[in-house]
Amino acid sequence: MEETLYMCGLPPKSGEAKFWATSLEALVEGSMAAHRTRNIQPLTSDLPCSGAPKQPYTVRAVHPVDGSSFVSCHDHNYPYTVYMCHNTASTRAYMVEMEGARSGLVVTVAAICHTDTSHWDAEHFSFKVLGTKPGGAPICHYLPYGHNVWVNMEANRSSS
Repeated sequence: MEETLYMCGLPPKSGEAKFWATSLEALVEGSMAAHRTRNIQPLTSDLPCSGAPKQPYTVRAVHPVDGSSFVSCHDHNYPYTVYMCHNTASTRAYMVEMEGARSGLVVTVAAICHTDTSHWDAEHFSFKVLGTKPGGAPICHYLPYGHNVWVNMEANRSSS
């Protein structure tokens, strides 16, 4: 709880819009406000509640998500529902279908790729793990169970 309250008090990073939601209604309203349209679509990973078993996975398909911008919402530990939602510039979204090597379980996972990391802190964990630096290769990550992405459907990427 202490970490959630601390994070709620942090200002948005440069180029980032951020809001906190404590209900599904607040998620929808905040996403519409962030996108400045009612024409939004939610996406979420299709995973078991307990998460996908740890095992090697084979990527079966990668589907780009058509949309002009994205707001990602991440749940935080608190006695009731609390989501931190944010959007950042230069982001792409994908739905990735994967199959477990041992179980055969097929999952579809939402993925976000940050294509411009030039303004990120050089000490960001992702740079250390991937051996890159700000402004280098895109940083992509999957969204775990319960996290979601709200897509602005007003204009597709081909027209932007």
